[in-house]
Amino acid sequence: MVMTRFLRMLDAVRSFLTGSGFPVFALTLLCCWEIFLVTVLLMPVRDGGLSAFAEEFRVWCFGYDPATGRTEWAYVMAMMLPQALMGTFIALFWWEPLRSALKRPRVVALQVAVAASLVAGTSVGFAFSGGRAATGELPFPAEALRTAFQAPDLALTNQLGEPVDLATLQGKVVVLTAVYASCGHTCPLLLTQAKAAVAELAPDEREDLRLLAVTLDPENDSPQVLAQLARNFELQAPLYQLLTGPPPEVESVLDRMQVARQRDPATGVIDHANLFLLIDREGRLAYRLGLGERQQRWLVSALRVLLAERDAAG
Repeated sequence: MVMTRFLRMLDAVRSFLTGSGFPVFALTLLCCWEIFLVTVLLMPVRDGGLSAFAEEFRVWCFGYDPATGRTEWAYVMAMMLPQALMGTFIALFWWEPLRSALKRPRVVALQVAVAASLVAGTSVGFAFSGGRAATGELPFPAEALRTAFQAPDLALTNQLGEPVDLATLQGKVVVLTAVYASCGHTCPLLLTQAKAAVAELAPDEREDLRLLAVTLDPENDSPQVLAQLARNFELQAPLYQLLTGPPPEVESVLDRMQVARQRDPATGVIDHANLFLLIDREGRLAYRLGLGERQQRWLVSALRVLLAERDAAG
């Protein structure tokens, strides 16, 4: 009896896959998913609701940077191209069943309705769960994000012309980032976000904190230039230290920090990754964070986690 039922189910599946219903259902499913992706990609950014879900989806699936509004189009193609290729394959392979299905509008309508309902239900479920999470405060996943890699070596010169060696700062919590003085785009956002996070800390917490910003433009960012940048943003040493040095040495530090960067030869603008490396009291790379409202909240939380830890030697 059980075997008979199983064989009947197998025959039904085989009949569906080889008949006209499957290609109609599959093509509708793929088309609806592509429409969903395009809708999410083009949806305007607003606070809360479906827009919040769409922004979160773009960050994770399309490489979207909320701070700059830039989208990684290679990610977009990677998300959308497989459906297009699969749809083309299905249309070619199941061409005869598709032609047969077009002669039966009711069958086509049923398969289209089922596939569209499936995508719509899944999309609404994603949006509901994503929108609900976006309206609340997502807690900082301190343990899940924590790493214990060795911090990059660093021995450069700050805006006051003083040597700064990361090894001598062991026992303090260090935030490491990369900016350059002539940047008019994301570097001011990095410095502003860092200042906002530090402002939320208590004075005694700030005593055990150092924020180091390595220049991305060592050929032009002398200590004097960085001193002016520090004055512009009211960055007082020793809490804030803007670092430069011989270009080969600075570039080597940036490589060890894994800061992706590329200079436009025509404009001199440096396109670069926006990140904060958080180093704990024992000199271990604990967290990597970026730009954005949530990342700023997480930056504050991460700093408090690290500042609450005591140096193992102390």
